[in-house]
Amino acid sequence: MASLREQKPALQYSDGRSKPWSGARVVNCFCEKADGDKNQDFALMLIPGLDLLGATGAVANRGAHVMGDTLYIVAGTTLYSVNSSWVATSIGSIPGSGRVTMADNGTELAICARPNGYVLSAGVIVSPTNLPTVSDVTYIDSYFVWEILDSDQCIYSGNFDGINYDPLDVFTAEGSPDGLVGIINDHRELQLYGTSTIEIWYNSGDTDNVFQRQGNAFIERGCFSRDTIVKVDNSVHFLGDDLIAYRLDGYTPTRISTHAIEYQIRNATSAWAFSYTQEGHKFYVLSTNAGTFAYDMATGSWHQRKSWAMDTYRVGFAVKAFGSTALLDYTNGNLYSPNLDSNYTENGDPISMEIGLPTIGDGTRRLTCYAFKLYCETGVGLNSGQGSDPQAILRYSKNGGRTFSNEMWRSLGAVGDYLTMAIWRGFGKFWQLQVEIKITDPVRRLVMSYLADIR
Repeated sequence: MASLREQKPALQYSDGRSKPWSGARVVNCFCEKADGDKNQDFALMLIPGLDLLGATGAVANRGAHVMGDTLYIVAGTTLYSVNSSWVATSIGSIPGSGRVTMADNGTELAICARPNGYVLSAGVIVSPTNLPTVSDVTYIDSYFVWEILDSDQCIYSGNFDGINYDPLDVFTAEGSPDGLVGIINDHRELQLYGTSTIEIWYNSGDTDNVFQRQGNAFIERGCFSRDTIVKVDNSVHFLGDDLIAYRLDGYTPTRISTHAIEYQIRNATSAWAFSYTQEGHKFYVLSTNAGTFAYDMATGSWHQRKSWAMDTYRVGFAVKAFGSTALLDYTNGNLYSPNLDSNYTENGDPISMEIGLPTIGDGTRRLTCYAFKLYCETGVGLNSGQGSDPQAILRYSKNGGRTFSNEMWRSLGAVGDYLTMAIWRGFGKFWQLQVEIKITDPVRRLVMSYLADIR
């Protein structure tokens, strides 16, 4: 007798060591939970398309910061100012090619381009007096605080003076002999991230020793990379020295990554992250040389992001400027606006939405799937060109995801064909079945559930 089953949806990336056990993949789409009376409790929707805002014209963006009413971007070897029309103007040279960190005191902009530090003051880029080689910078209570390269020390500026430094204005994170990785100001406390520990410091008000350690606030957890330390949703997130992603709850590191994500990034040798918020979704987007994975605080779920013909997501930075969110490309000098409503490409490049469903069948009895229906929005085709007859592409595996069938294409309906149904047949018998669905056409994509006729 036929049995129509609503299959378990793929709500987050869980493709780990064993596909038959945990093979769900969510690529370039994220889960949204229903707030009220919705047809389904969850839906998967496409990540935002990227509308071009402007461009620096440089080979790659290296960092961004807003001071006052101006956006500053380091791209290539140049510092640019960007106005509200997203027009970039060259200011001067910032040597190097790696990511930079920046901070400001209201009138001066500090730029850490490891191993050198620079300050933009009165429109001129200067090399501060007596500043040693550095690897990070932050701002707290009128002071610039720089992490000294390859050490466990920090040096701080005078009050609202980022140009001149006293070699004696140094403090040491000496609770553990590990060197520093990165620093950040959170809730008017300095968090000093080392390779195996985190120390908390504060402005004591003492004229000789301005910064002192915060009591017994000593955290036995290190950081993998300074470029993963990001403030999100009133807390700091980072990739730990054990390649586990954490949120710092007070002084307690709380694990937010899953075993599947940790499996995927287990061999990472480099990592960087950024965050942005869109329609209530606060994303911590973590990239490594092993791939890009985004954590959505609205649902506590992870998804993968991959730009076309790349292994990672092309966006490397995000900044709020002029009432908008700007996403910066780390492969070129482009600035984008995230668009969930009318652009389904990355500045013209396709976005491949891929969903690998949880395994169908427990392997204890042989089954037959006579039909499989994708419950999604249809009739979303464009008026002409690519996407006028959008397709959903399905393939399946009966051997634990080791090999897959040929692609099977079904229409999602031309514009206005709202009654179109994407149904596949002819799967045959199986003990366990893995199903993967891909949609690359530049159309609106929203998937709610999947129905299978199984006997």
